[in-house]
Amino acid sequence: MASVLIVAANLLTVPFPAGADSIPPVAEVRNDIRQFQDFFLSRFPGVPLESYRDGVAALPQYSRQRENRDLLLAAPPHLDEVEAGRTVWDAPMSSGLSLRDCFSGKPPPIAYPYFFDGEVRTVAGDINLCRSQNGEAPLDAMGSEMARLVAAFKDPWRGQPLDVDYREVEVRRLYAIGRHYFWAKRGQMNLSCANCHVHNAGNRLRGHVLSAALGHGMGYPAYSIRWSLGGDPMGTLHRQYAYCNALAGAAPLEAQSETYVGLELYQAIMNSGIPLSAPALRP
Repeated sequence: MASVLIVAANLLTVPFPAGADSIPPVAEVRNDIRQFQDFFLSRFPGVPLESYRDGVAALPQYSRQRENRDLLLAAPPHLDEVEAGRTVWDAPMSSGLSLRDCFSGKPPPIAYPYFFDGEVRTVAGDINLCRSQNGEAPLDAMGSEMARLVAAFKDPWRGQPLDVDYREVEVRRLYAIGRHYFWAKRGQMNLSCANCHVHNAGNRLRGHVLSAALGHGMGYPAYSIRWSLGGDPMGTLHRQYAYCNALAGAAPLEAQSETYVGLELYQAIMNSGIPLSAPALRP
């Protein structure tokens, strides 16, 4: 029998302006975090906030698959990918400086995306900026090479809680864009991110348990079993966004586009206090 989406009875309705042009005040963002997290803590009462770092594996509906996942994690398949990223991270570029040198004065990964010099920066964006300033060509922001480098940067901070500063007006402007995109329907299937990952979190679609939006992004870049079948196993968060767009019949956006950066920012702020788990294993 085909799986169907069934909307949960305790719907979280959009508690904020529908448009993307209104810049929310700090108090509104703080209230968004509380409502968002409280919804999932109420819907899955046995799952503590910190467990959402594990993505879909945190949900009780995933219990049958969890044993196989734990067996894979006994010897994580992404260790070689991360080690390859560390090698490049420490290697000198044309200028003689390394990525590690570039990032020595930047915030830790738990503070990304962050505001600096009039704009919101992502890890992938800062990597390409560093490469460009040191005589190297920028990388595909959705590609495996970028994913390995982001993983090398994030790996030492695994287990530390996310803490993104949203006090700057430009941060909250992008936050509003990401928030709107998360809740807005799109594509041939007329779905929003929230349709699957808020209202149907824990339900099954074609045999797969739908993950909760709380914790999304904590494990990225990730080693994906489905991507490994195509020989390109490591993926960035923006690659996952593009994959979800394609599933909904919507045209994927460019990696590091304003909308995808806004979505990454919105999800990071909703995940305040959840421990970083990147790089992680994902289905």
